[in-house]
Amino acid sequence: MRRLSGDGVTLEPQVAAHAVELYPLLSDPELYVYMDDKPPVSEDSLRERFTKLETRLSGDGTEHWLNWVVRNADGVAAGYVQSSVYPNRSAEIAYVVGRQFWRRGYGRVACEAMIGELVASYGVERFTATLDPQNAASLALLKSLGFSFLSDDPSANEVTYSRVASFPQNAR
Repeated sequence: MRRLSGDGVTLEPQVAAHAVELYPLLSDPELYVYMDDKPPVSEDSLRERFTKLETRLSGDGTEHWLNWVVRNADGVAAGYVQSSVYPNRSAEIAYVVGRQFWRRGYGRVACEAMIGELVASYGVERFTATLDPQNAASLALLKSLGFSFLSDDPSANEVTYSRVASFPQNAR
């Protein structure tokens, strides 16, 4: 896993040491209005979670669990992007951007960089993302990335959007 960059952002592989600067950002309850997750209970619990993710693999070794910290041009941690890459060349993506960084394009640029890396280095051909259908900002982000509606699960209050990978000319 390598460092990535995009227009005004840098993505660095997430490690346990990032807990100290991400804990304050991820402790904002407003981030979780449309998510099943809850804010981390402590910096130590977040560090423990990040330590487990440093393996970059699922417990059975069949999935790549990839996580990057998103930094703005000033080097400040603005959030994270993550992906689970499956053996069938598909990947599910997710992202969290701190509230003070909303509506600045960080999520879109970070997701574009991650998607490009997943295509180039992991051969991903199809992407999915699941969200609360009331999360208008997240839905707008996915649409700006070329995702379209795939399915809904009303009982879970979730919708799934997907897109196929676009490959550079002469690739594959």
